[in-house]
Amino acid sequence: MLSQFNQFLLNFSLLITSLLFAFLPLRHVKRISPASPVKLRILVGFIAGFISVLLVLNSITYDGAKIDLRLVALVTAFYYGGWVSGGITTLAIIGARFAVTPPGAYEGLLLTGLICIALLITASIYRRFASHTLKDYLVLIGIGIGYSLPALYLLTETFNRFLEIALVYIIFMLLGGYVTYRFLQELRKHFQFVQMQQELALTDGLTNLSNRRKLDETLSHYDKHGFAFSVLIVDIDFFKSVNDTYGHDGGDVVLRQLSHLLQHCSPDEAVVGRYGGEEFVVLLPDTPLKEAVRLGETIRLACADQHFVFSTYPAFHVTLSIGAASSDQADTSFEVVQKADQALYQAKQTGRNKVVAHSEEN
Repeated sequence: MLSQFNQFLLNFSLLITSLLFAFLPLRHVKRISPASPVKLRILVGFIAGFISVLLVLNSITYDGAKIDLRLVALVTAFYYGGWVSGGITTLAIIGARFAVTPPGAYEGLLLTGLICIALLITASIYRRFASHTLKDYLVLIGIGIGYSLPALYLLTETFNRFLEIALVYIIFMLLGGYVTYRFLQELRKHFQFVQMQQELALTDGLTNLSNRRKLDETLSHYDKHGFAFSVLIVDIDFFKSVNDTYGHDGGDVVLRQLSHLLQHCSPDEAVVGRYGGEEFVVLLPDTPLKEAVRLGETIRLACADQHFVFSTYPAFHVTLSIGAASSDQADTSFEVVQKADQALYQAKQTGRNKVVAHSEEN
């Protein structure tokens, strides 16, 4: 019994270690389910199939039986990827079982195939009446155990031998299923937390727009791939007087309301960010300079009509100065921003509340 326990423990360790490394390619996927894209479910099937092959190749042999945790991998594949993932994993299990089966001793191989197919059919029926919970996952593991025990009995020499193996098998299958489910759930939470922290590091805390670091990363990405784009630099006119009149809380309200206006006016593919202080940047991929200037005018007019409200003060207005430039006016994306900044400076020097496009005559 102790020897069986130790061998199962090695199989269990192989399962968890394989899951950890196999999960890495999927760490950015928010949710995996039978409704996920087919390509994703195929990938899940190949990952679970690979793990199954490793488990089968390291099976514990008793008489004609091969004992391992392959059913945990199969249930996991079906649970997350449905028939597509489960079918691929089944084929991998049968192929691996065939590879380790001596010539002429195909009873175990045949039973393996029947068990996998029966489990998938039963699981597909059960899923119609079940929710996506730990209980349902363990029920599927239990169904797999129920199908495996008769096959295990047929392949062992004596009833006492069967009981000895079955006890360890049931314990480790249920334990393996429970730990696998909890492990995947906690791993998903961990990666979601890491992703959230990464997003927060690229987000301006006041406006929830992209911060300067995110904007700089986007500009570097444009440079790397040679993307054409235009940029608007938006600056609030006389923002210091807003802070002096309404306090910094009032200034923050203006910044937040302006951020909403910029997002509303900008196209979906635009990257809108706060560059610092009262200065905002709108990156417009595949947008000619004339269209960028037109958008800048739309933003300027919308802001001029906007009623800014803070506390008990009467509604007030602010105006914007905007500089525009495009990637065909510079060699690098950061030079484009510099030229837009020069245009913004000209807008401020010539009366404010206007949009100025960069030109070589500026």
